[in-house]
Amino acid sequence: METELPIEDVLDEVIAALRATGTCVLQAPPGAGKTTRVPLALLEAGVSKGRIVMLE
Repeated sequence: METELPIEDVLDEVIAALRATGTCVLQAPPGAGKTTRVPLALLEAGVSKGRIVMLE
């Protein structure tokens, strides 16, 4: 069973921002899926290829 996290609603926008500018600041409450879903989405989209991705 897969549960959709709130961050799913903006992943396309995050990926588009990274492709357009190379940077993106994402702020969301705990449990939104920032550290769980975003890194995997970036990998799947090929956005992180050859780059360093920092989650803080």
